[in-house]
Amino acid sequence: MWGLRTVFHSFINLSGRSQGISRLNWVVRSGFRDGTIVTMRKIRYNLLEDDASVKDVIELVVSQGPKDEPVHILDLDDVVAKHQNWRRKLPRVDPFYAVKCNDDPAIVQTLIALGAGFDCASKAEIELVLQRGGDPSRIIYAHTAKSIDSLVYAKACGINLMTFDGEIELDKINQVHPEASLVLRIRYDSANAQVSLGKKFGCDPEHEAPQLLRYAKSLGLSVVGISFHVGSGNSDHECFYGAIKAAKKLFDYAQSLGYDLRLLDIGGGYPGDHDKPIDPYATTINGALQRFFPLKSNVRVIAEPGTYYVASAVTLIANVQSKRIVRTPQGTVRELMYYLNDGLFGSFDWLNPRKYPPQVIPGNRQLVRSREQFSTTLWGPTCDSTDLILSGMAMEELQIGDFLVFDDMGAYGTVLATNFNGFAKPKVMVYISRRSWEQLELEKRNRRTKRKGH
Repeated sequence: MWGLRTVFHSFINLSGRSQGISRLNWVVRSGFRDGTIVTMRKIRYNLLEDDASVKDVIELVVSQGPKDEPVHILDLDDVVAKHQNWRRKLPRVDPFYAVKCNDDPAIVQTLIALGAGFDCASKAEIELVLQRGGDPSRIIYAHTAKSIDSLVYAKACGINLMTFDGEIELDKINQVHPEASLVLRIRYDSANAQVSLGKKFGCDPEHEAPQLLRYAKSLGLSVVGISFHVGSGNSDHECFYGAIKAAKKLFDYAQSLGYDLRLLDIGGGYPGDHDKPIDPYATTINGALQRFFPLKSNVRVIAEPGTYYVASAVTLIANVQSKRIVRTPQGTVRELMYYLNDGLFGSFDWLNPRKYPPQVIPGNRQLVRSREQFSTTLWGPTCDSTDLILSGMAMEELQIGDFLVFDDMGAYGTVLATNFNGFAKPKVMVYISRRSWEQLELEKRNRRTKRKGH
């Protein structure tokens, strides 16, 4: 069997598949036309041919046996499908991907090829997008408390679109980048968001926002729009209606000051798990836009989706490294505790608690197993007792060496991961189908042609 490094650069030929992994033919080739590995700006992609799928990749990883480092399978076909779905469901809303959610260069490169914009909140995120070939005009610097150094950098890079929510920020921008196109961020919190960003960012739309618009006007700064963010992990699609309505009031007020606002940024807060459709959000947003910002208003609408684009694109493969049986005083099993090679300081973040059991792939498939279920706790590998993945869930007994497969792991886990206690961050394996790869190549050629035409 090929080693993991070789397999990572291998082409999946499923013409002989009928008995699982043992019937796969693993062929090492190079070049785009002739094999498996394709590159875009020095990123190596593993090309899936024919009817190969991520499930086959998972079987491959499992066949290598347990490893110290967990594995992320990044499926770029999922990112492409999410972009196409967004364009269908929200045709008026131009997506600016929130880089903070998952800054893997392959994701950024894919979204550049698809024509998406980017929500950057730091100099490093801006650098990443520009290094991958992003267009400065397709970046919004969406942080309302920017450093002087980052403002200087943004100006030098030709990034003009940026947010503010206070007088001091306006003073800094006036000093460093007075030519900037400014977007006033207001606070509008969803009552059903896991993280209320309004505690930290966004001004009060009724009292502070009008005063800030007047102050910007007195400085001679160009305010071009209004933005909001209803909160991360938001489960209330109807809150967007109220937020868009509040923005409309400020558009009208700005007009009385002589501003002609032409940009509405409806922020983030969209679901991205495989079983959480965006349809209800799209229905509410499209209705609100039609009511408050109809097409004839000529207002450009953008959004800052992060979780939506990447949550379902990543599958985690972890394995059981140790096990502990907790018994009652009478000797019966009260709980089974397992220690995995990934945890809260790795792929599992505080924003995405596990509410359902993972798929289990036995490390030893010949072992006869009981179907009895026990109260189960899954721990991460570190010495921190807060490194808890899930607890109290009924699961069949696991064995050391078993693999646990978690889906919907693409949002925030990777960017928040640390090497605490010296444990490895997940290894990322990037896959894309030939069909999607060819689509990205076509998108790039079409945009180059359009640029030349202008």
